[in-house]
Amino acid sequence: TVTGSQNSAGAPLLLYDLLHGEQPAVGLEEISKKQKFQVQSSSQPLTQDLLNQVDLLYLRGPSKTFSQLEQQAIIQFIQNGGALLLVMDEERRMSLAETQVNQILAPFELKLTDDLPYLHNCGAIARKSLITASDRELPFSGGRAIKGGTPFAFQLNQAGNPAEPFAAYKKVTGGGKIIVLAEGMASSLLGTKEGIRLSGVPRNPARTTYWGKDSIPFMNEIISWLLSSNN
Repeated sequence: TVTGSQNSAGAPLLLYDLLHGEQPAVGLEEISKKQKFQVQSSSQPLTQDLLNQVDLLYLRGPSKTFSQLEQQAIIQFIQNGGALLLVMDEERRMSLAETQVNQILAPFELKLTDDLPYLHNCGAIARKSLITASDRELPFSGGRAIKGGTPFAFQLNQAGNPAEPFAAYKKVTGGGKIIVLAEGMASSLLGTKEGIRLSGVPRNPARTTYWGKDSIPFMNEIISWLLSSNN
């Protein structure tokens, strides 16, 4: 089923997928009110007819397989000018082979890597870019890297320096846009001003205060760029 407001008076429409094992959206209603777009949550297969009605497809942490028909529909949607926001995380939560997300990204020369070596509460940094108005401190604690596109956010290494790219964007001929996040904490609006890098108990969220205070502005900027027709 598809739930949510109908596309009204030219307001952009974001489709939030729930069919492929994703958790419900976090903070999306607040972002939509601020940016004046509509949100629909969908547990229907992703078809060309469905995607023709939307501006942005949001896949936040899928863990189940996208069928061949769904993969083809998503690829065509992007090639026709649609926008995709894909968020993935570690293999133990979201398998690349199971989901087939790299097959969706392949025509656009993007690829998610295997898991990076685990470094607890290492954090990430988004640099001022086409997407972000200034540097953004972000949570990161176990994830992947993204290859291809234009990287704009990076896992921090032990010394606190930017290392592997965990976020990248791609503008596609025909107007399509893609952003891939290779770790999911920012999309869950985690991270606090009180967090200290490398602190806490590994793989124990209850005993860790995560570094990365800028998840909310970061996610606002990502969605704003994906829905904008100006850049």
